Amino acid sequence: MTRLTLERRIEIGFAIAVVIILAVGAAALRSTAATVESARWVAHTLEVRGELEATFADLIYAETAVRGYVITGDTTYLAPYDSALASLGGLLAGLRALTADNQAQLKRLDSLAALVAVRLERFRWTVETRRAGGPSAAGRAVIGGRGKELMQLIHGLVGQMEDEEGRLLAQRSATLQSKARLARFAAWGGALVAVTLALIAGALISRELAGRRRAEVALGETQTRFRQVLASSTAVIYANTVSGTTFAPSWVSENVTRITGYGIDEPLRPTWWIDNLHPDDRARVLAEMPALLANEQLTTEYRFRYKDGTYHWVHDEARLLRSAAGTPVEVFGSWVDITDRRRAEETLRVSEERFRLLLGSVRDYAIYMLDPTGHVVSWNAGAEQIKGYRAEEIIGQHFSRFYTAEDVAAGKPEAALRAAAAQGRYEEENWRLRKDGSRFWADVVIGAVQDERGALVGFAKVTRDLTERQRAEEALRASEERFRILAVTANDAIISADSRGDITYFNPGAERIFGYALEEVTGKPLTVLMPERFRDAHRTGLARYLATGEARVVGKTVELAGRKKDGTEFPLELSLASWRHGPEVAFTAIIRDITERKRVEDTLRRHTAQLEVANAELDAFAYSVSHDLRAPLRGIDGFSQALLEDYAERLDVTGKDYLARVRSASQRMATLIDDLLNLSRVTRHQMHVAGVDLSALARGIATDLQKGDPERRAEFIIAPGLQVQADPGLMRVVLQNLLENAWKFTGKRPHARIEVGSATHDGRPAYFVRDNGAGFDMTYVHKLFGAFQRLHGAQEFDGTGVGLATVQRVIHRHGGRVWAEGAVDGGATFYFTL
Repeated sequence: MTRLTLERRIEIGFAIAVVIILAVGAAALRSTAATVESARWVAHTLEVRGELEATFADLIYAETAVRGYVITGDTTYLAPYDSALASLGGLLAGLRALTADNQAQLKRLDSLAALVAVRLERFRWTVETRRAGGPSAAGRAVIGGRGKELMQLIHGLVGQMEDEEGRLLAQRSATLQSKARLARFAAWGGALVAVTLALIAGALISRELAGRRRAEVALGETQTRFRQVLASSTAVIYANTVSGTTFAPSWVSENVTRITGYGIDEPLRPTWWIDNLHPDDRARVLAEMPALLANEQLTTEYRFRYKDGTYHWVHDEARLLRSAAGTPVEVFGSWVDITDRRRAEETLRVSEERFRLLLGSVRDYAIYMLDPTGHVVSWNAGAEQIKGYRAEEIIGQHFSRFYTAEDVAAGKPEAALRAAAAQGRYEEENWRLRKDGSRFWADVVIGAVQDERGALVGFAKVTRDLTERQRAEEALRASEERFRILAVTANDAIISADSRGDITYFNPGAERIFGYALEEVTGKPLTVLMPERFRDAHRTGLARYLATGEARVVGKTVELAGRKKDGTEFPLELSLASWRHGPEVAFTAIIRDITERKRVEDTLRRHTAQLEVANAELDAFAYSVSHDLRAPLRGIDGFSQALLEDYAERLDVTGKDYLARVRSASQRMATLIDDLLNLSRVTRHQMHVAGVDLSALARGIATDLQKGDPERRAEFIIAPGLQVQADPGLMRVVLQNLLENAWKFTGKRPHARIEVGSATHDGRPAYFVRDNGAGFDMTYVHKLFGAFQRLHGAQEFDGTGVGLATVQRVIHRHGGRVWAEGAVDGGATFYFTL
C-alpha cells in the first residue's frame, strides 16, 4: 500500500476537522438563534408591562391635575392632564401592536380603552363645570360622579393584563435559560472537539516534521556556507533558462545587491541585463551570443550600468547546459567587476600617450634625455623648435653646446649634472644658445633618472623659452611706469582704496585738489574726503557692494561734493571702478574738480534765460509789427479795389495794370504777415504732450485738400497706426504744411501720389511725407528750412517760404530732427523724428 505523504495526510486531517467543526458550528448556530429568539420574547413581555404601567400612571396624573384645578382654579394644574390627553392614545395604540399575538389581552385592551375614554370624558366635563360654575359646582360634580368607580375598574383591568404578562415572562424566561444552556454546551463541545483534533494533528505533524527539520538543518548549514561564500565573493553568479535562442533570467546570487546596488528582484526582469548594457557595447555583445549556443561557453567583457548610474567594466564567463536529448536548457555563469583593472590599464595607456605627446607634440618645451655623461639620446619637436637642431643633428652631441661660452668656461654644464645626480633635481633660469648662435632666456629643469636599484641611468631635461615672458614683464614694468608718470602728472585726482574703504594710493593731483599730502591720508578712510552728509551713505553702499555685488556708483560717472583739508566743499565728477587684488576687492576713483565747469554752466544758463527773454520779446515785436501792418495793407488793397470798380472808365490799360500790381503786392504782403504770425505762434505756443494719432490727422487734412479741389486726381496713401507722444496742435501744423506742400508741388502731375508713413532711422522711429511732384536739387537742400527761402519761382508755385521753417521750429521744440531728400522732377520726401 502506498504511504501517504505528509502534505496529503495534513490535507485529509484538516478536511475531517473542518467537517466536524462545521457540524458543531451549525448546532451552536441553531442554539444561539433559539436563545436570541427567546430573549426577544422576554424583552417583548417587559415592554408590554412597561406600557401598561405608563398608561395607568398617565390616568393618575390626569386625575390629580383635574382635582388640583377644581380646588384652586389655577389652570397651570392642568398641564399633566393635557399631557395625558396627548400621550394616552399613543400608549393604547402601542399596547395594541405589542399584544396583537394574544387575543385574550386584546379583549382586555378593548375594555381598557373604553373605560379610559369614559374617564377622560369625565375629566373634561369636570374641568368645564369648574370653569362655568366655580368651585362649588365642580365640588358637587366630583362628589356625585363615578370617578372612583371608573378608576377601580381601570386598575383591575391593568392588573389582569400585568398578571397575564407576568405569567408569559416566567414561561419565556425559563425557555431562554434552557436555550442558553444548550448554546453553551454546543460551544464548549465544539471547542473541545477542535482542541482534540488540533492535538492529534499536531502530534502527527510534529513527528513527521522532526525528520524534515533534521534534513533542513543540514541543508541550511550547507546553504549558509554557500551564501557566505557568495556574499564575500567578488563574482556574481547567475542562471538563465534557454528557450530556443532566447535567454530569460531565473536566478542570481544575493551579492549582486552589494556589488551593483540593484535589489535582488531587479536582475530577474527579462530586459534588465540588456537595458543596462552600455550602448556602445550592446551590438558587439549580442553578436557574440550565438557562439555560446555553438561552443557551450562564452567569455567576454563589456560595460554595465550599476544602480547609481555609473558604468563598470565586467568580465563575464558563461556555460551552457543541455538536456539528455541535447537541447539547451540553462545557462550558468559569473561575472566579475574589472573596472579597477581597466582603469589602471587606461591610466597607463593615457600616461604613455601623454608622455608620447609630451615628447613628440609639445612645442613650447624642449624635452630630451641625456646619458649619464651628458650626451643627448632623445629629442622632441619642442626641442627642435626652441633650439633649432634636428634630431639627427644633435643626438650624440654633448648638451654643453647649449650653454654660452662663458658658462662653459665656468664649468656650469658639468656642475648642473652633478647637482641633479646628487639632489635628484636641478633648476635654474639663465641664457642659452640656439643653433644660429642667438641667445634666449631659458627656464631649465634637469632630473636624474634611476633604475629600480637606484643606479643613475641618465637625465631628463626640460627647457622652456622665457624670452616672451621676459618681454611681457618688461612691458608690464613699462606700463606701470607709464601709469605712474600719468598719475603723477595728471591734473585729476587718482585715488585707490582697499575693501575697508581705506586709502592706499593718493596721486599728486589728489594732493592739489584736496590739500592733503600722501602721508596724511594713506590708511585713512575715504570719508575724510567727503562732506559729513555723504559718509553714512558711503559706508552703507560699500557694505552692500561687498556683500551682494550690487553697484550704484561703481562703474559709473556721477557728480558729488568733496571736502578739502580746510573744510571747504567743492563740486566734483567721480568715475569709480572696482578690481581684484588676489581675494580682496579694491577700488580706484578718478576725481575731477568741476568748480569752473559749474561756473560756466551757471553762466550759460543765465545767458540762455536772457536769450529766451530776448526771443520772446522779438516774437512779441514781430507779432505787434505784423498786426500793425495789416491795417494799412487792407487800406491799400481796399482803395485799389475801389479805384478799379468806381473809376475803371477813367483809367487806361496801363493804369489798371498798375492797380492790379498794387493789389497783388498788398495781398502777398498780407500772406507773408500771416505766415510770420503763424511762425511766431509756434514759438510762443505752450506745449502739452499727449498721444497723437498722426494717421487720423493726415486723413483729415487730405480730405480737406481734396474738397478744396475736387477736380484733381490725387492718391493719398496713409499708413495706419502712426502714434506719437507730442503736442497735438503743433503736430497738426507740421502735417498741414508738409501735406499742403506735397499737394502744391504735385499739382502739375496727371496722377499725383502722396504717402504718409514711418521708417527706422539710426535705430529710432522716423515719420515721412513723400510725393511724386516737382522735387528739388539736393545741392540746395540746406536752404529748404530757412525762412523766406524758396527753390522754385513764384510763377511756378506760389508760397512765402515760411512753411518749412515753421515745420523745423515745431520739430526742434519736440527735440527731434527734420530733413529732406529729393531729385529734380523726381519727387521729394520729408522726414522728421521726435
